[in-house]
Amino acid sequence: MKKSSILCCILLLAACGDPHDTRVPADISKWRDTVRPSLQKLTPDEQALFAQYARRHTILADEVGLYGDKADPIPDGMTIGKAIKEQRDYIARQQAKESEEKKSKDKAGKRQRGLGN
Repeated sequence: MKKSSILCCILLLAACGDPHDTRVPADISKWRDTVRPSLQKLTPDEQALFAQYARRHTILADEVGLYGDKADPIPDGMTIGKAIKEQRDYIARQQAKESEEKKSKDKAGKRQRGLGN
């Protein structure tokens, strides 16, 4: 009886745990048992951000490695929450980069047309 009570408490605590604290194994084959249940507790937006992070660090990392570039696999100790934050930061950096490139192209276009100096 005592063992079953302890087991129930452990399972209850695990079920109520914050999904953002779930560690993400580098081996994708282990995700079904570890990551998937936690992902189901996230908002659709967070699920999408995690999926983008995972794609960038697994599938795309493998593709980059094919061309001789350095792959960027999921680091040890990564959690779902950290992955979501990193993906948000990555998106913000990409948007800033695209905005800066657009401004540079606009300036270059104006110079070619003789409108700006």
